[in-house]
Amino acid sequence: MKFLKDYYKIIKLSFVKAQYNGKVFCIGFNKTGTTSLGKSLELLGYNNASFNRIVWNRYYRKNQIDKVLKYTAKFQSLDDLPWLKEDMIPILDKSFPNSKFIYLTRDEESWKKSLYKWSYNRFGEHADIDNGLMEYRAHTKFVLNYFKDRSEKEFITLDIRDPKGFKKLATFLGKTSIGDSFPHFNKSN
Repeated sequence: MKFLKDYYKIIKLSFVKAQYNGKVFCIGFNKTGTTSLGKSLELLGYNNASFNRIVWNRYYRKNQIDKVLKYTAKFQSLDDLPWLKEDMIPILDKSFPNSKFIYLTRDEESWKKSLYKWSYNRFGEHADIDNGLMEYRAHTKFVLNYFKDRSEKEFITLDIRDPKGFKKLATFLGKTSIGDSFPHFNKSN
């Protein structure tokens, strides 16, 4: 059923005009609050895209970056995979000038617990936490190095648990805040 929903979303997009500038990308690593940020972007009025199995397969299995970019061009903001991948970030940066990038952080203990619960709920087994933490740290290092010389108008680091985080997001995007803290979505049980 999820696959059909993703497929119909792609069909509907054929009627949306592609725009190759000024996107908002959430490039936080998995389990840092990407779903909550995506929903927050929608609350701020953005046409947001999140994980889509077909788009992920085009990126991961087929290396069809051109099709991923065409899909990306149909939205104002995007979060989750494949947009957060280290090889995609420079491509997005060059393909969509004047874009804004949001990096989400999360304390490591909380992140490990979330990954542990999520992987069990999703796959029936627990993730390799040590390997996941190495990937999380490597992603953080890459992103912070890549954006080290960017202005505060182009790049921001946020923590979804920050009591003033939503307001900081709205200010960064030049939007009116409807509250101070982020709403919470996709909570792991």
